[in-house]
Parts: sequence; C-alpha cells; structure tokens
Amino acid sequence: MPAMAKNTECLISIELANAINQLVYATGLSISRRDIGFRCPECGKPVNPHLKGKGIGAHFEHTKANKKCSRSYY
Repeated sequence: MPAMAKNTECLISIELANAINQLVYATGLSISRRDIGFRCPECGKPVNPHLKGKGIGAHFEHTKANKKCSRSYY
C-alpha cells in the first residue's frame, strides 16, 4: 500500500497568525522577520500578518510585491 501524502499547508485565520507572529518575536526565536512561514494561497510566496489598524482590518501582505498574484499590492 503506497504511503499517504501529508499536507504541508493549511488555512489559518489572521487572528491566529497575528498571535503566532507576536509569540515568535516575544520569545526571541531566530526566524527571519520577512519569512515566518505563512504563504499566499494563490501564489505560494511568503506573506506576513498585520494587525487591525486605522480604517483597515487585520490582513496578510506579501513580503515582496508579486505582480503575477491578484492578492499582492505593488
């Protein structure tokens, strides 16, 4: 019987992503600030979570603009 494939990605809420982001920095883990491990579901490129701000809700942003992705601002 062949081995079953394992998922390497999942969807995560922005609230949980921001909590993980805060935990990473609070504990001083040595993870690149620009690549915590969150990925865009469309293009697979690194994204970072952002907290709710004035006039905008919590959201993810690409760490580097990607003109080929409809979810990236450039």
